[in-house]
Amino acid sequence: MLKYFRMSLIMGLMLAMTSIGFAQKAKTAGELKAERVQLAKELKSKDASKREEKLGKLVQKAPETTSLQSVDGLAITATGVLVAVVSNNEFFSAFKREIKDSGNGEIDVVAHKANLNDYLDLAKSLAVTSALIATGTEQLKDARSDAKKLSPLQAKPVLKSVNYSSEALKLSGEEIGLQLKLINNLIATIKSSRNL
Repeated sequence: MLKYFRMSLIMGLMLAMTSIGFAQKAKTAGELKAERVQLAKELKSKDASKREEKLGKLVQKAPETTSLQSVDGLAITATGVLVAVVSNNEFFSAFKREIKDSGNGEIDVVAHKANLNDYLDLAKSLAVTSALIATGTEQLKDARSDAKKLSPLQAKPVLKSVNYSSEALKLSGEEIGLQLKLINNLIATIKSSRNL
């Protein structure tokens, strides 16, 4: 399971960097708009709302240290990923209400017109966060292995921390996937409309 999760994150990261950095078949304005409509539905879905709510709750209840280096390192990584994902959500929410499609492929933002560099910087941040999720997934193996070696009494706080980290990485991975789709669409739309 972790192997597939890590592989999908790495593939997503590679896809994101490929679509940002290298030329690929450009989508038409209509295709980009249809993709944005689909992404808007995903962003407004119950699953997305529940995930954002869970992410917010997880940020507030980071686990205490356990004195096991592997578990504490994992918790630090997972908390860092959570903070980054929630921060990215705040960036997107600032534009959710203000992004408007003029109908010809241009994006107009009422209060602040985000430029290509804003989105490219965010895409780089998403790539770094994706790499942290992959690192955390690797750390999860060691943490679970170390937790199995403990007595049941000692294992309770350790397992609580491992479960927190596992949930944080899982939810963050799902959220990053959606964020990457959105940012890639916005970058492609700006590039296609020459609205740099």
